[in-house]
Amino acid sequence: NTSSSSIPNSAHETARALSALHRLNVSFFQYNDDARSTKLLDLYFDSKAKLIHSLLDQLSGSSGNNAGSGSANNTSNNAEDGNKEPLIMGQNNGSEDATDVAEKIISKIVLILQHDIILYPYQIFMLRKYKLISTTTIGEGKDNLGQDSALVEDVMNTLPSFDHAKVKTKASKFLAAHLPLIRSKVKTVLVGIAGTTASRLGSIRQSLYDKTDGTACLASLSSEGLCTWDEAVQNVVDLKMITTALDGLSTAATSTDKSMDNTTASTSTFSSAPSQRKFSLWSTLFSNTFSSLVHSILSTSFHSVHRQVVATLRASLLNAPSFTDILPHEAYRNTLRIASDLDAALEKVSDDAHELLVHAEEREESERRLRQSLYVQTCEIMGRLLNELRRMLVAVGTDGEGNNTKDDEDATKELIVGRLCYLLKFRLTSLPKLLDPKSSPAVLSRSGSKIGMITVEELQSAFEIADVDDDGLINFEEAMEAMNGAFSGTQFHGAEMVRDTMLLTSGADDKTPSNVGARSTPKNLTLSELTLLSARGLRHDVSGPGSSLGTIQRTLDNIVGSCFSRWATAALSSNTKSCSSLVAQFMTVSSTASDAEWTRLNKYNTTSEEDLINEEISQVLEGDASTPKVQIGTVSSFITSYLISVAALLNKSISPSDSLPPFPSSEYASAMGIENSKESITMVDTLRSCLLKESLSSLSNMLRTNVLETDSDGDDTEISKLHKFGPSASTQLLLDIKFISHCFFERNKYTLADEPSSDFIMNAKDILRDAEVKVIAHMNESGGDVEGALPVFELRYADVYLSCSMFLSSLLGEDDGSSSSSFNKENFEDNYGQNEHPYLVHNPLPSSRRFTLLPIQAEQSVKELQLIRNLEKERAEKAEAEKLTGASAAANAVSS
Repeated sequence: NTSSSSIPNSAHETARALSALHRLNVSFFQYNDDARSTKLLDLYFDSKAKLIHSLLDQLSGSSGNNAGSGSANNTSNNAEDGNKEPLIMGQNNGSEDATDVAEKIISKIVLILQHDIILYPYQIFMLRKYKLISTTTIGEGKDNLGQDSALVEDVMNTLPSFDHAKVKTKASKFLAAHLPLIRSKVKTVLVGIAGTTASRLGSIRQSLYDKTDGTACLASLSSEGLCTWDEAVQNVVDLKMITTALDGLSTAATSTDKSMDNTTASTSTFSSAPSQRKFSLWSTLFSNTFSSLVHSILSTSFHSVHRQVVATLRASLLNAPSFTDILPHEAYRNTLRIASDLDAALEKVSDDAHELLVHAEEREESERRLRQSLYVQTCEIMGRLLNELRRMLVAVGTDGEGNNTKDDEDATKELIVGRLCYLLKFRLTSLPKLLDPKSSPAVLSRSGSKIGMITVEELQSAFEIADVDDDGLINFEEAMEAMNGAFSGTQFHGAEMVRDTMLLTSGADDKTPSNVGARSTPKNLTLSELTLLSARGLRHDVSGPGSSLGTIQRTLDNIVGSCFSRWATAALSSNTKSCSSLVAQFMTVSSTASDAEWTRLNKYNTTSEEDLINEEISQVLEGDASTPKVQIGTVSSFITSYLISVAALLNKSISPSDSLPPFPSSEYASAMGIENSKESITMVDTLRSCLLKESLSSLSNMLRTNVLETDSDGDDTEISKLHKFGPSASTQLLLDIKFISHCFFERNKYTLADEPSSDFIMNAKDILRDAEVKVIAHMNESGGDVEGALPVFELRYADVYLSCSMFLSSLLGEDDGSSSSSFNKENFEDNYGQNEHPYLVHNPLPSSRRFTLLPIQAEQSVKELQLIRNLEKERAEKAEAEKLTGASAAANAVSS
């Protein structure tokens, strides 16, 4: 038997077995000494190869069987650490599980590589001496030392001389052939262990490190013979040959494994710099394997977190009532729970990974790889989650003819997703730690270089080329092509990166539901989402919008703005339609009725209709053609009603929690990657801004359609819709236009957009200004008194603000009371008449009480106390009555 024994003197037993083969094998007699040594080397390493393959077969079987097989008895001769008892497979099978069996087999393989492949060949074949441990008593130690040395010399004299170069070549070829195979088998088994009992992976990792690169293990290997472990490795192992074999395995590795440390795949097998490299079984067999397992475990954990968050959100959307019936505190509570659970899950994954998977003796290297993997996986899960949240908002269905349809009137999904994304901006406290710029792959590359990493600008260029319609979106196929182009010339595969991060299956990513009425989402990506999904090969900025945190915050801002803009449009749709129809009716009536009739219809005069007719007849008969006085009423009721509806919707959609600051300090906001951290934008501010922008946009579109657009008279001649307006109607229209402008740009205390000069603000101002200029021009042509009417408008504004301040203050802010009119009231009343219209009276908003008050069932103890109190009261009353009765009887006796 040429395998080493588990008992002490394993080297001696190996040498004796080789000696027996050399002296007793008749076929060896026909060869010379050189040929005999070669034959012995071949037999020796062939026997070790068979032993290794036998253990690998058992290792494969151990992953499916709970107990090891008894066939492992032939490995009982394997070398073992002198401080431990030999591990015999098949013992206590009833108490061993597959994980224990696999760990023991891997340990045996490690011992064979250490002793039978490296240490013993160096001692026997090169040094031709080894250490023999005496089995006699200690008192005879001196004599025994001489006897042991003589015994070793006698055994070695029976062996031929071995060429040191051949021994090194044989051992190196053996390692080059078997190390990749062993690593592949071990990884397969460890993946199975990590998938079922991840907590055991940390202890297995520690155990294997102790048996390969542990301080005690290296000291034991150096003390077993006449040489140190490093000397044996240096003389037996050819680093170049093994590096070539392992580089071939690394080239065939998957892209997921590459993502852990792409820049150091070929140098991670050996420690230190190339000039100081040393062979290490830990680095060769287990280090990269465990690092990739960390990545796989984290991938599984993050995928589980993603599925749980999305499933919870979809269940919330499925069970949610219509957005008109959703109570704000319930929406806040549900979305806060989802955001808090996501943050807790991310924190737990990070804590578990650090606790179980960071090696004690290899802490710096392990923690470096773990931080890098956490950075990449966090970027990918956030990119995937943000992509799903965005695509969830534009889900479409199909009608009976297969056409895409979308219900714009129901904004339940937009309201809930918008609230969730708003909370994600401030509640994911684990992100600053997980997305520390110092943990990015570009910073943590061992060589310090960024070879193979691309910049955000390069990715943006590839994205813009793929985005042929310039809408900022590309589908999955275009994204794969863009990523292939961006990462061309690097070790990354762009298409595989998109497919892996988006959890796509080959051939199934472009299929859409074909059944009628099915809901589907467009499969597309934005540049920000692609920036997060490609974190493993991208160089993010350290801070600012180009950093990973900044990209997440910017993407969340876009989703929040989109959600609440759609929500405001849907929530105000009925009010907008009603107001638009009333504006169109006003324009129709004003262009068809005379000024006197328009005044009577709007009840601007208190004189009866008969008196007005007689007055007109007398003026005609007397030849008095003086221009009647223009009556200026209040702001049109449909404009005021629309603004009150907007304010009521805002009040209905907020809860007290929405007014709280989203972050405690500017330092907290800066750590979260929030720009403008000095400005605290609450949920109330967000909702108010969206409602103000939507109402301003709707009113501006009404004015553009009804005032600025022209009509055709049948001869293809464009005429203004104001050409038949009387002075009173024109004045009323000008009052409404200027009130809208005053309301949003002067009375409003809140911002309408991020930038005052934004396109939205400038477009609305242009529409209002053009409408105002057009109405004033028409009034000047028809003889209206514009200059005299303008001061009166301020009083009309004040009337609306005063009567509706309780409603409009939440929408426009508190009135500072500075809107006073500087004009001669008496002169105004003489020329324009008194304003006899009372202030607008509005009923208060309906109560938002969620539940009706129900009688509360009293506890049994309370009832008992009440009963006892009633009994005591009855006893007291009875005693008092008896006392009074006795006193009355005594008084009657005395008197008689």
